[in-house]
Amino acid sequence: MPGTRVALAEIALPEFGLPREEPTIPAATYEARIASARQRASDAGYDVLMVYADREHFANLAYLTGFDPRFKEALLILTRDHIPTLLVGNEHMANTAIIPIKLKSVLF
Repeated sequence: MPGTRVALAEIALPEFGLPREEPTIPAATYEARIASARQRASDAGYDVLMVYADREHFANLAYLTGFDPRFKEALLILTRDHIPTLLVGNEHMANTAIIPIKLKSVLF
């Protein structure tokens, strides 16, 4: 635009402070996500849904369970009528204890 002037200025960032609590996702949210995934798999004619995850490809597993495999691969197995099963390496067995939903962890 003719006559418009632009000036570069230094500004101070506001002080936001530290968070008082860590945000968490309730277990019920993960359970609803798993139920939805099971239903969609069933609607598509599948008996089993398997969700693979590794360091670079963890988003689907984290979305469904809150678990992020940092060191080795993991595989979530969802069937219609069984508790979700998570196959993990020995590096992750202890970490599965903090998953907020009920599932069966299997050393693989």
